Amino acid sequence: MKKLTIAALITLGLGGVTYAAMAQQNRGAPPPNIEKMDTNADGAISKDEIDANRAERFYAADANGDNLISPEEFTTFSEAERERRMQERQERRFSRLDSDGDGLITAEEHAAADDERVDRMFARMDTDSDGVISEAEREAAREMMSERRGKRGKGRRG
Repeated sequence: MKKLTIAALITLGLGGVTYAAMAQQNRGAPPPNIEKMDTNADGAISKDEIDANRAERFYAADANGDNLISPEEFTTFSEAERERRMQERQERRFSRLDSDGDGLITAEEHAAADDERVDRMFARMDTDSDGVISEAEREAAREMMSERRGKRGKGRRG
């Protein structure tokens, strides 16, 4: 019984280390899907549900079932997760563009989505509201974007 307890603790410890390493590698990735973690659908996430999710991820990465994750398994799992997230993001983008939900994006739907985005961008850049974006306004927008990127980068790194 004592050996089983020790083995379980070691396995959970490795799962925690692996989960933390995966999280570190995937900085900037969206947080785990809350609905997916709420396995009993009570609207709250318990420590047990978090632990179960962590264990599920560990065993999903442990392709050969030896309760150890090799560098190759880690890489394979990380790449598969990245691909899954990219696919979900593409599906969300497509869905937003396909405003009538028929599974196809028409030129009108595409233009409407672009119109909204372009209108917002134009309004932000046209600071004097004269209907024209001057060279000075373009330069100010470039500087603002550069500052935002700098702040975002610093925030992620520490």
